[in-house]
Amino acid sequence: MSEDSRDEAFPVKEYEERTLNMARLYSLLRQECGIEDPWHAMVLSLCSFERMHLKDGWEFVLTNRKDIEDVGLLFEQSNSAQEFREGLLALKEKDLRERLERENLTNDLLPP
Repeated sequence: MSEDSRDEAFPVKEYEERTLNMARLYSLLRQECGIEDPWHAMVLSLCSFERMHLKDGWEFVLTNRKDIEDVGLLFEQSNSAQEFREGLLALKEKDLRERLERENLTNDLLPP
């Protein structure tokens, strides 16, 4: 049984590292190998290196696909580590703003 299939909470730091690693792999597979749809190779790599069940690997990748693509494209477009860090901070700020807007919208729709 894999770690992800337990009922325990998934640590944020581990999630961030896993997402960052998958984004790096996404970028490398697209740039160096010319693979337009690298998702199968990514899931197999994730499951292999993290000793994860295939179902859990697909669940992680599909659930976080947008984040992986965004950070992967940031890897491709950044010319320095500093530029990458700044872009990553901008992505996090954008995500936070979108979450707050969704919360406010949801709260506005709920009856008092």
